Amino acid sequence: MSTKKYQIQSRQAFRSSIVLVVVALIFNSSNLFAEIDKTGLYSGALFSSSTFEVTPNSGSSVSTGWGHAKAKIGKFMNDKFAWEAQLGFTTNTSSSKGNLTYGAYARYDYPFDKYKLYGLLGFGGLFSFEDGTDDVSESSLSYGVGLEIYGSKDIAITFEYLSMLDTSVDNTDLTFDAVGLGFNFYFTEDTSYFNKNRNKVRSIRY
Repeated sequence: MSTKKYQIQSRQAFRSSIVLVVVALIFNSSNLFAEIDKTGLYSGALFSSSTFEVTPNSGSSVSTGWGHAKAKIGKFMNDKFAWEAQLGFTTNTSSSKGNLTYGAYARYDYPFDKYKLYGLLGFGGLFSFEDGTDDVSESSLSYGVGLEIYGSKDIAITFEYLSMLDTSVDNTDLTFDAVGLGFNFYFTEDTSYFNKNRNKVRSIRY
């Protein structure tokens, strides 16, 4: 077996295992673990090492590595399920050239103690531009997994792997993967018994 075919099959096997993990998370309905109190809204930022790989059906694959920064915002529909949007750019981006990324995902959480394992499944895309050349825009199914470690009830350190792009164009495979570190901020409110009654007293007083 050629080295190229082995690399492609290994990458496909790895991505298939990631998909299985994501699907398992989405269909898992366990309620055995403690949950973090939150309003439902969250936002965050992630800084990643990314790889853009071009693999023609004939010839060797070519990989390019960039730094990648992105912002995210999401809304939980219940204790474990959320919708999330992401927008980012690679660190070689300037006014004359660069790469912009975007994605929309369904997120499923699996919490335990001060940790959360989560899966992402949706669509992602890459928009590349450079002066003097045609712009390139591609999108595909996108998926990933992540781990959050809570320092408090509203701030979590985040580790995330995301396969943002995996598609074929003109007999050429295009992939964009990112592995990064960042944080999420969860918008919370004080719902304690003491503060509920204190606010009630204030409303009567004023």
